[in-house]
Amino acid sequence: MTMNKIIAIIICMFGIQTMNAQTTLSIGFLKSNKWMILEDGVEEGKKDTTFVSFDNKKMYTSTHYHFFHPVKKKVIDRTLKCEEAYYLSNTLHNSYDAAKVGKATTGKYITFHSLTARDVDPNDFQTYEITRESDSEIVLTLRNFSHNYLDLIGFQPDGEMILKKMQDRK
Repeated sequence: MTMNKIIAIIICMFGIQTMNAQTTLSIGFLKSNKWMILEDGVEEGKKDTTFVSFDNKKMYTSTHYHFFHPVKKKVIDRTLKCEEAYYLSNTLHNSYDAAKVGKATTGKYITFHSLTARDVDPNDFQTYEITRESDSEIVLTLRNFSHNYLDLIGFQPDGEMILKKMQDRK
């Protein structure tokens, strides 16, 4: 083999390894910040906004709804608070395992399970792959969820969730 072919093969192998690399997330990074879930067309204070914080075992969400109710003919201005257990793992699982909550401190996947929704099946879950992380943003891509979860919410959950780091307010 010529030297050019060897270099081309090495570059190709490096490219394949880079494409297969996954982002690993740590509990410390999640806990160290307050987050806002970004959705298309949503600016803070303008539409429904969801703020998120984490501890070692739970994700706390606070969603502010602001809209005109067509039947009641009035503006709805409310905040809904929810808690979800979560855990990090390096492998994609096909079920929720409560024993893993709070155990791993890093992982390539994050699995959520609602603790506050009514009539929740104890096996309901959503698992996201951490597809991108920066100092200001985390991008999670839906990889797996329980079939009962579809029945509970009535539609397929979003394929991507973007957590944007909240800026310090003065």
